[in-house]
Amino acid sequence: MLLIALLLAAPSEVLPLREEAQVRELCSVLRDTGESFEGDPAEAAAARRTAQLKREQSIQASYSVEVPSKGFAFGRFRPGENLLELDGDRPLRAVNNELSLDLDGTDEVAFRARPEQVSQWSRAQKAGTIKLVVVFRPTGERCAGSSAARAWRLSGHAISWQIVDGDKVVAAADDAGEPVGPPSGPRSILVEKVSLEEAEEAKVSFAGVKSALDKCAAGARRLGTLVVTFAVQGGRVRDPQVILDALRDEAVSVCVARALSGALLTGAAGMGGRGTATLALQ
Repeated sequence: MLLIALLLAAPSEVLPLREEAQVRELCSVLRDTGESFEGDPAEAAAARRTAQLKREQSIQASYSVEVPSKGFAFGRFRPGENLLELDGDRPLRAVNNELSLDLDGTDEVAFRARPEQVSQWSRAQKAGTIKLVVVFRPTGERCAGSSAARAWRLSGHAISWQIVDGDKVVAAADDAGEPVGPPSGPRSILVEKVSLEEAEEAKVSFAGVKSALDKCAAGARRLGTLVVTFAVQGGRVRDPQVILDALRDEAVSVCVARALSGALLTGAAGMGGRGTATLALQ
């Protein structure tokens, strides 16, 4: 009952799953409803309440699992974005190959990596020195498997993903599988298109905003597109508003709006009305 004791003592901590006994105990709790208890009705009701309490505590808790080099695989490398995907078609196997993890969104996980890092991680995986550390919460579904087979399958929702080489975290992703941490190279924001409602054919662009926009990109966690609408007064941008944020990053959106506010629109001298701009963080 070591795992349950840890749950009761520190319910907010991340509990490591390292041994078969811990996995067996967790699966037993997820399977136990207390309905099989026979005896005095009052004692049976108490048994059901206890089983339900343990189950709820187990579902609310967070667990960490170390998946060794042979227990996972990398997928496609996207050189244009410097992103390396996790192979979601291969099950994650841990705890002496006895535990299979079925985590939501595994096929959507990607890590920031330069080409030379991809090669380095591949060598480290063959040498067995790299591992995947996952923090997750169980979905509450019953574990598949048995002690006799020494094999268990557990479903869950991932909270974080880390690639660890030796004792160093070299890449990470969040609960949505999006890469986190410092970018693998300098980021920038490219203005892809600027258009004005009252002069659709006019060739207009922002002047003098490149440096400010790139500063907004420096702290971004994701790549993606922003669409900004704005008013035009005297050929300058007024009241810019981000209406589409594929980055899902409010800090970057606010920064971009500030960078564009008051910017001169070349080719729009004296014009008014409204405009739209599409920007790409890359």
